[in-house]
Amino acid sequence: MKILILDGSPAGDAMGVRVAETLSAILAAGGHQTEHVALRDSRIAPCNGCFQCWLKTPGMCAIDDDNRDLVSKYIRSDLVIALTPVTFGAFSPELKKFADHLIQTISPFFCRVNGETHHRQRYERYPGFISIGWLPGPDETQEGLFRHLFFRNTINFYTDKDACGILYSAMGNDEIKEILAGLLQTAGSGKSASPVTTAPSFPLSSASAGPVRSAVLLVGSPRMTKSTSASLGGYLFGRLAERGVRTETIQIYKVFDNPEKMARLLESVDRSELVVLAFPLYIDSLPAPVLSVLRDIEHHRQGKTPSGRFAAIANSGFIESHHNENALSSCAAFAKEAGFSWMGSVAIGGGEGLVHGKPFSELGGPAIPYKKNFDLVAQALASGKPVPEEARMQLGKPFTPGWIYRAIGSYGWKKQARRNGTISQIDARPYAEAV
Repeated sequence: MKILILDGSPAGDAMGVRVAETLSAILAAGGHQTEHVALRDSRIAPCNGCFQCWLKTPGMCAIDDDNRDLVSKYIRSDLVIALTPVTFGAFSPELKKFADHLIQTISPFFCRVNGETHHRQRYERYPGFISIGWLPGPDETQEGLFRHLFFRNTINFYTDKDACGILYSAMGNDEIKEILAGLLQTAGSGKSASPVTTAPSFPLSSASAGPVRSAVLLVGSPRMTKSTSASLGGYLFGRLAERGVRTETIQIYKVFDNPEKMARLLESVDRSELVVLAFPLYIDSLPAPVLSVLRDIEHHRQGKTPSGRFAAIANSGFIESHHNENALSSCAAFAKEAGFSWMGSVAIGGGEGLVHGKPFSELGGPAIPYKKNFDLVAQALASGKPVPEEARMQLGKPFTPGWIYRAIGSYGWKKQARRNGTISQIDARPYAEAV
């Protein structure tokens, strides 16, 4: 069997070394054709959300770096094994940087899977998938979140054989070996049993710290000021400013790989009473640069007295807002780890179809009820209270029926492909040779 190991451990992760070495020994003894890739050493730029892999170079990322070769190996493998420290219930930034590029392996056109919107398959077959994470010790919430992410991944990765496991740093090599062997056996038998279909919930802060005087908006989209994230977050922050809150906005994609700019971001977080993250959903979770920044913030705040409040706004390209559930739970896990009071979240379905890259304050029609509920969110946050449950529920409702959204969305992809002269290649399978 041809097996690809995607190692998402950061440099210096001793547990990652132990897991990779033990796994490689098991696979070698089984006579498998195995390749181990340390993603931290790979040249992979973040996915920039341009959709050129659907519309200009169908099936292939427009960024010519190691992601292309790795996606080719991914598609041509029988089994892919992802190794990662569990990071706020999600992948490490090192692993997520590659995973975000898997959008090129699916079609832009919509379909329904288990009653919800997804993208159609591009390839006739996909590799099996094993997700292996590790933690310092048992953590029921993060483990549940990681297993829920795995469940969501198996839907979008179209796996027909899969398994998910959690390891702890205190485990001995024999115990690690036994668990890894069991995961290989489970995946070899087909789909894993008893999937975690719901993300763990996190309680909202009950502490009353008084009105908010300062807030910083972290925009986690590669489209930056032209993004849906900036539009939604900007509208909320406009309402906060009207209530006397001093506001600041930082574009994560401008700072995440620049130490000097990251230092200034950390200073802004330290002096702000409220931090709000607005981001798009990427492969069921947070975009890799966002995970990287959150990890840096958490490291920066270690050993400090817990302070500040944190909230999040997620938007998905699927019309059902519940696709954002796992990513927003990761935000809550981050808030807990970093010592913030968790103030809740907002999940928007079909964000691009609602916003169209325009300032939210200028929109009418379907956006009007959303604006009214964002006003309620701003009122609550400004007074030091969490996101109101009723406003959150209203904001999570679709602005159009799912069948209409899927039909219009698929028509839009075809229209753009015709404009680019790629309509005849839109279903191309550039990595299908030798499958």
